[in-house]
Amino acid sequence: MNSMTCALVLFLSAMILPFELLADSEYRLGAGDEISIKVYEEDDLSMTLKLDESGAFDFPYLGAMEANGKTVKKLKNEITTGLLQDILINPSVNVSILNYRDFYIDGEVKNPGGYAYQPGLTVKQAITLAGGSTEWASSSKYEILREGKGKANAANKNTPVRPGDTVTILEGLF
Repeated sequence: MNSMTCALVLFLSAMILPFELLADSEYRLGAGDEISIKVYEEDDLSMTLKLDESGAFDFPYLGAMEANGKTVKKLKNEITTGLLQDILINPSVNVSILNYRDFYIDGEVKNPGGYAYQPGLTVKQAITLAGGSTEWASSSKYEILREGKGKANAANKNTPVRPGDTVTILEGLF
């Protein structure tokens, strides 16, 4: 295979990777995320758990662990490093996200509240999950408050929604 063919194969392979795989590598864990920790051939160290309000959890032999703001890869590395210290010789650890924390939608929607996040979610899809817009809703005025940020920003129907975000559908002027 020549280098051009190899490059094309690599490019096409990257294009068909599921969105979730790309998103999980950069995704930051937080309170409410449900994760799975598997330690190969160590059933007593494998578990499924939901991160508490502070984004932490207890892990056998290692105690309280902070996951808030960390990527899955970083958390996996910390668990592996912790287990290497007088507990296991060569631990094989896998950490994965089972369920993302909720996002919230309020304002001029029929059913405001918290909803399960799904990778690739947009403001338009969030409105649909909330039962659609009310008769008073603007068709173009939306705001999104990103988790951990102090100020809401203007959004449109194609703006991505992330776990923990709050989407507000503003009232239209009639």
